[in-house]
Amino acid sequence: MQLEDRLKICLLALESRYPEHVIDVNQELLPLSGASDSGWSVSEIIEYVEQRNPTILSAMARLVVDPQCSEIYLVEQSEKTPAFVVHCRGKIPSRDEEHALSSHS
Repeated sequence: MQLEDRLKICLLALESRYPEHVIDVNQELLPLSGASDSGWSVSEIIEYVEQRNPTILSAMARLVVDPQCSEIYLVEQSEKTPAFVVHCRGKIPSRDEEHALSSHS
């Protein structure tokens, strides 16, 4: 699966296709202001980013899910380093339940 569209569309497509997923964030490309970089869901990322940097959701992104990798790239920032590493097939790590927006406000 490959999709090039706005980040929010790529995230929603990932959630639709792989409802059981966990996302790790590359904090070098998308700093999270003290929040953990692992164990996120799509809805948590969208909610977090809408509160702090909503314009990033309109940035062009590339979602790649294939046998070698499952990643989302922010095309304008880096085409070689993923902004998000996605766990959506095989053994999926546990989600970090502490990503509730109230705990990071």
